[in-house]
Amino acid sequence: MNIMSFGEIAKITDSRYELATLVSNRARELVDGDDPLIDADLENPVSISMEEVYKGAVKFTSKERFEEIQAEKERRAEALKRELEQAEEEVEGDE
Repeated sequence: MNIMSFGEIAKITDSRYELATLVSNRARELVDGDDPLIDADLENPVSISMEEVYKGAVKFTSKERFEEIQAEKERRAEALKRELEQAEEEVEGDE
């Protein structure tokens, strides 16, 4: 992995703090079991997340957009839960 120059960082964000936050949050997701979004011969989660950011696989999002995404995930999880409950009720009814 190449070390990003300040010029390359500026193309991603104006804030090194935001970049560090994005990279560390993504590295935490990798440690927790998420699969890498890029093909890389790297093992260190921080190096992988930095490469993902550099290649554009991971991007910043606003707080509002993040909350929309989380709400949609919750709606989908609830819909799947209801569907599973209905399927279990149908199986119990068939027995």
